[in-house]
Amino acid sequence: MIVEVIAVGTELLIGQITNTNASLIGARLAEEGFDAHYQVTVGDNLGRLAGAIEAALERSDAVLITGGIGPTQDDLTREAICQVTGRVMTRDPEHEAWIKDRLRAQRRSVPDNVLRMADLPEGAEAMPNSNGAALGVALQHRGKWLLALPGVPAEMRAMLDSGVLPRLHQSSGSSATLHSRLLHTWGLGESEVADRLDDLFATVNPSVAFLIRDMEVRVRISAKAEDQETARLLIAPIEEEIRARLGAAVFAVDGETVEDLIVVRLGSLGWAVGTIEQATLGQVGARIAEHDRSVFAGTVIVGREGGEVTAPIADVVLTVGPIGGEVSPGRRITRAVEMTVTTPDWATTRVFDLGGDDERVRSFATIAGLHLIRTAVESPDGGT
Repeated sequence: MIVEVIAVGTELLIGQITNTNASLIGARLAEEGFDAHYQVTVGDNLGRLAGAIEAALERSDAVLITGGIGPTQDDLTREAICQVTGRVMTRDPEHEAWIKDRLRAQRRSVPDNVLRMADLPEGAEAMPNSNGAALGVALQHRGKWLLALPGVPAEMRAMLDSGVLPRLHQSSGSSATLHSRLLHTWGLGESEVADRLDDLFATVNPSVAFLIRDMEVRVRISAKAEDQETARLLIAPIEEEIRARLGAAVFAVDGETVEDLIVVRLGSLGWAVGTIEQATLGQVGARIAEHDRSVFAGTVIVGREGGEVTAPIADVVLTVGPIGGEVSPGRRITRAVEMTVTTPDWATTRVFDLGGDDERVRSFATIAGLHLIRTAVESPDGGT
């Protein structure tokens, strides 16, 4: 079943609010085995919203709309559904009475516009709202579901699970599920990962895709099957092949982070880590300390002018130098940051050429510093 998501709200278009609903809905649909080929964001305009719904109905089996079912004049989702389907608006008398009783119990007035949250297009089913007042809308039109949810995330999430997904499963008649495995890599560029895995991107089930975050390239393997265990079995040989091609660049899976690996390894060695940071302004140490202060010996932040400092007393010490001047290898401007990591048995120094302004260099240098610590504690005898 193909499900299209429409997020409603001018505030989403102009960046006043981040569209987290579309992201969450997309993830939940994927987990439940539904396909989503389009996500659309549309402002609070009746004509444009109706047009978006009509287009979605043409190319999808169900349309899920989030936002625009509140009490104010710019909440137009119900009206747009009526316009598209040729239906009139009706009111749920029980929910209208509930709204009135709730407001009166709070010694508040009952303005006419608040009662709009009890309105439904003719023939629609009401989806109860366990976290708010606006009813959700579930309407079948030309054999396809039109499902309208609140834009408030807490209200939307509850209604998605209780009202939307059960209807979609019943209509599709399928119990398929989607399972994904995420491999985290570091040390290889995006283009190199793509080149090594080139032929695997043509596979359909499992499918292979990659995501970039900071300096890490993440490879996602996704399989659709009747159950999670079957999906895992489909993924396993592809994961083995990817690991063989990328080697030690793969350092973590799924929700693991570089900080997780550092603190676990330090704990097993009985070691602590400290940092001396200039370019990164203490961010490497802060991220480790946030995870587990028991393995953290402290951070010394070096000012712009540098100078001698006393290192924290620790088994592992990372020293991050200043942001260097600009160099231009080819057309790309980079700025060098030198780092040294020492353990009780060895020391190594690396220079990272990072592009961008100070903020971007600082962010990338923080990731590089964490990975330098990780590789040091994974091979405490000096291996690489």
